[in-house]
Amino acid sequence: MVRTAHTGKKMINSRELVKQTINAKATYDIALYDSFWEDTLTTWKDQGALSLLNEKDKVFKKDKLDINLSLQRHFDFDFDMVFLDNSFRLEPELLKEENGFITVKDRCGYTADKYIGKSRTMHMYNHVNTGEETWKKLRHRLRVDFDHLSRVDVNPYFMRTEPDKTWEESIQSINKVYDHNKYTFMNSYGPFEAAWRHRGFTELLMDSASEEAFIEEMFEAHTDLIIETLKKGLSMGMRIDGYFLIEDLGHTGGLLISPAVYKRTLHKQHRKLGDFLHSNKLDFFMHSCGRVKELIPLFIEEGLDVLQAIESKADQDVSILSAEYGKDLVFMGNIDVQKLSGSQEDIKEEIRHKIIPAIHNGGYIYHSDHSIPPEVSFENYCYMIDLIKRIS
Repeated sequence: MVRTAHTGKKMINSRELVKQTINAKATYDIALYDSFWEDTLTTWKDQGALSLLNEKDKVFKKDKLDINLSLQRHFDFDFDMVFLDNSFRLEPELLKEENGFITVKDRCGYTADKYIGKSRTMHMYNHVNTGEETWKKLRHRLRVDFDHLSRVDVNPYFMRTEPDKTWEESIQSINKVYDHNKYTFMNSYGPFEAAWRHRGFTELLMDSASEEAFIEEMFEAHTDLIIETLKKGLSMGMRIDGYFLIEDLGHTGGLLISPAVYKRTLHKQHRKLGDFLHSNKLDFFMHSCGRVKELIPLFIEEGLDVLQAIESKADQDVSILSAEYGKDLVFMGNIDVQKLSGSQEDIKEEIRHKIIPAIHNGGYIYHSDHSIPPEVSFENYCYMIDLIKRIS
C-alpha cells in the first residue's frame, strides 16, 4: 500500500510527502512512523490486532508472519528502514538461552543479557576496548571491507548472529525496499553510541572528562566508516533517501556530556556526516533519547534535517521547540506514551496541544516520544492514528 497525500490537485506518495515536509519545512499531510516494543506486539496480538490485517498488510520472513512490519503496513506508515554496520565486526556468538534470557556476544564489542520477547534495558558488559592500547589493536577492524562482506542490509545488525551477505546481495535487497515508494532511510549507531558499546558506557563518560583526544579519535573513526560505507554502497547503485543516526546524548534530567565537550568532539563529526549526506542529496535524521534541547542550535549547524524522538518526560514540548526552531528543523515525535495509555480524551488533548502547533510552526512527522510500550492498548493506538489522519 502506498499512502497518498493531497497538495492542491497533485497526489504524492510517501517518499514525496516526507521530502516535501523536510524541504519546505511545512506539513501538507502528516507523515507517520513508529516503533513498538516486542511485548507490545504480543499484547496487541492477544487484543485482536491480527484480525484487522488484510492480505496486503501481511509481511512474511522465513515463512513466519512479521507482526511488526505487518502492522506498519496496516497503519500505512511512510518509512522503510535499512541498516548499516559501523562495528568492529567481531564474531557474534549466542552464548546461552535460559530463564527467559539470551546472552549474546555482539559484533560491536560487548556481551549482553536480553529478555526473550521483551524490550527492556539490557545488561551490557565485557566491553572489549579497555583503553588506548586495546583501541590501537582493534581500530583496524573499522574498515569498509574488513571481512569482504557487506556492511549494509535490510535486516538489523543489533545482536545479530545470522551470516552477512555480499555487497551485491545486500544492495539488491535494499533497492527492492526502495522500490516500494516509501521514504527509505538507512540506520546506524552514531559515533558516540558506537564508541561506548565497545568502550563501556561509564568508561566513555569518564573519558569525556579527561581523555578528549582519545574519544575524539574513536568518534572520528566511526564517522569515517559510515561515510566510506555509504560511498561504496552509492557507487554500486544503492538507493536510499536519508540517514537515521542513533545517538542517545541525554537522560531525562539533561545531557550525558557537557555542551562544551560535545562541541569540541562530536559536533565536528556530526557536521562532517551532515556535509557528506547533503552533498549526496540525502537527508539527515538523528534519534536521541533524553533532554537534548540545548544542543538544537548545534544540530542545526551540523545540517540536521529531522530530530527524533523528543522525549516528553525530559521537559521537551514540540509546540514550544517548533515555535523557536521550526524554520530550520523538522521535529519527529514527542507524543507522550503515558498519555497514549490513558483515556481517549488524554490522547485527543495530546494531539491538539502538540501536533497542531507544530504543523503551523514548521514541518512535523508523527512518532511517539520513544517507542510504544504494552501499556498502550491497540484500541487506543488505532484511535490516535485515526485522529492524526483526520487532521491531515
